[in-house]
Amino acid sequence: MEFQKVKNLITAQLPDAEVEITDLTGTSDHLGLQVKSSAFAGKMLLEQHRMVMNILKESFKNELHAVQIKTMTK
Repeated sequence: MEFQKVKNLITAQLPDAEVEITDLTGTSDHLGLQVKSSAFAGKMLLEQHRMVMNILKESFKNELHAVQIKTMTK
């Protein structure tokens, strides 16, 4: 999956998000995501990760196999 497409999906839902993406396997379907957003303020880590996973869930049907998520609050 194209990195820019992933960034666009995330920033469409979390407009202030800073997103860094790494390809963990060289196949573009196992991604490392670091997402920093003020939308995570006051939320537990699991809830932050669910927010990101909900944004990407449609992509998992075809283009993504796995993601490693790291979230931070701005």
